[in-house]
Amino acid sequence: MVTAWALNAIGLYVTTVGALLIFLYLWAAPRFAQEIPSPGQRRAYVRHQRLLMVAVGLLSAWLIVQYVSLIVL
Repeated sequence: MVTAWALNAIGLYVTTVGALLIFLYLWAAPRFAQEIPSPGQRRAYVRHQRLLMVAVGLLSAWLIVQYVSLIVL
């Protein structure tokens, strides 16, 4: 039982760190949008990048809540 709990905790931690790293990468990505020559492509890139940031941010927040609840309980 303790082994299963430890493996779950480690797996959740690694997944949370991975999601946060992806979020940080997406947070720093807007500077690349300025290098896109076409205004239409630039708008599409910024829109998709924003949607990805929202999705990964929500995923990260949910994983953090799960990890905190795992530690507390």
